[in-house]
Amino acid sequence: MFLTYYAKIMKEVNNSLKSFMKDQLDSVKDNSFLHFFYKKVENFLFSGGKRIRPVMMVTAFSAVNSNKKTEAIVRSSLSLELIHNASLIHDDIMDNADTRRGKQVFHKVFHDYAEKNHSDANMDYDNYGQSMGILGGDYAYNLAYRSIHNDGFSPAVTLRAAQEFNLGFLKIVQGVIFESDLMGRDNVTEEEYLEMIRGKTAALFEKSAKLGAILAEGSDSQIENLGDFALNAGIAFQIVDDVIGTFGDAKKTGKPVDSDIKEGKKTILVIKAFENASVEQQSFLNRILGDREASATDVEKVRDIMRQTGALSYGQNLAEELFQLSKSYLENLEPPLNQPYKDYLINIAKMGVYREK
Repeated sequence: MFLTYYAKIMKEVNNSLKSFMKDQLDSVKDNSFLHFFYKKVENFLFSGGKRIRPVMMVTAFSAVNSNKKTEAIVRSSLSLELIHNASLIHDDIMDNADTRRGKQVFHKVFHDYAEKNHSDANMDYDNYGQSMGILGGDYAYNLAYRSIHNDGFSPAVTLRAAQEFNLGFLKIVQGVIFESDLMGRDNVTEEEYLEMIRGKTAALFEKSAKLGAILAEGSDSQIENLGDFALNAGIAFQIVDDVIGTFGDAKKTGKPVDSDIKEGKKTILVIKAFENASVEQQSFLNRILGDREASATDVEKVRDIMRQTGALSYGQNLAEELFQLSKSYLENLEPPLNQPYKDYLINIAKMGVYREK
């Protein structure tokens, strides 16, 4: 039943996004390059992804008010998918990534476009690609703001939702800023890591649930507890993402599983490995983490250290604890949530935490 429901809402989100992007493409049909650029953004938006954030927003809306389902909530939910993808486009530039979801990253597409269409005497292809990536993310951010403002809700409710959305955007930016500093530091604590992912990843989960409740005109109890539920589920999601980013299957994830190690990202795995490693192991970690030229053998040895020090099991157990905590918030609100949407919310969180590697 849940999978059928999820597929239905995901289809509605995709159809709404397709229609929304068609309007954008039609608006620049007389400018061939803008039309080309917009189409590449659309291609990125439909390159993969489970739409977990907009589905959570729509489900939270129905959990609060199941009698008020409208096309407007689906259109508003696009804001979460658009801002998420905007952040991915920018992340790929910062990470110097080559692939995303098994396909070429957005800024590399434009690097290749420049190489084919412009003279190297007039243009730095790397700079052009990165510049277009920055603009592509900015454009997607703009679309996110526009999608949340529609005439399906009263001005007062829309304003409150927009304010909550703005706060979520700020939290994401703060999280990425903090992460950028942590990558350059040797001693990072678990508390700092958790603070970082509360912003970078979990804030958007939190806002997904809160926005759904706000647009459904839920009680303060419903809005706050739904937010706490999704926040903890989002932290668990990122921890699992970190585990998959190092121990996953590249064929399934569409991303290289050595990039976090080579970039020296301060994940929970790295933090706990350093805490429990021997002096010799710490020395090896210091030498390999952040080395973009690290060999496959050295990367595998880092994984072995993470296993031996208990870092891998610690991360997996922490994600499980946070998932269990998240569920408790759905029991502490008034009035109670509507069934079966309450169960659907739990299953959405579960799907994010218990993903295949």
